[in-house]
Amino acid sequence: MTEVLNEAIADYEQKLFWQTVNEQVERTQREDPAGWADYLAEREAIMGQPSDRIAPEWEGLIKFPEERNEANKR
Repeated sequence: MTEVLNEAIADYEQKLFWQTVNEQVERTQREDPAGWADYLAEREAIMGQPSDRIAPEWEGLIKFPEERNEANKR
């Protein structure tokens, strides 16, 4: 029983963590577009274009934050 509770708590904490991360990213995109653009430029300089770092068989299955943002402009 304790193991089940520990797993449930760990799952909840992980979901809460990623929910918080997503909210912070969305807030940065909304409130600091220049800072977000700087972040994307720096990330691209280090990692390359999203299509350069993803295996072809995954192409189109993963949406990067900048792709989601372009599709859902407000």
